[in-house]
Amino acid sequence: MKFLKSRLSIASAAAVACGFLAAGVPAFAQDFDLVILNGRVMDPETRYDAVANVGVTDGRIAVITKEKITAEETIDATGHVVAPGFIDTHWHYDRPQCH
Repeated sequence: MKFLKSRLSIASAAAVACGFLAAGVPAFAQDFDLVILNGRVMDPETRYDAVANVGVTDGRIAVITKEKITAEETIDATGHVVAPGFIDTHWHYDRPQCH
């Protein structure tokens, strides 16, 4: 009987914990310095291509998620491409003429 009571206590605690998790506690409950919302995030290295939210902390990307996230500053990127890590390789070289 003692064994059954301890198993019921563990099961009850697990059920309560699962209830709190299912109660809508956001996966990313932290605030960010900047959030870029609803942009088409593209990363050719990982082949990620989806509409998502980007959270930035201390100038670095902290998370890319489809979950709702908040920040002090937000940018609505609906209809725009967000391409973290792209480097613009376009350049001009004006070499002096050699004769």
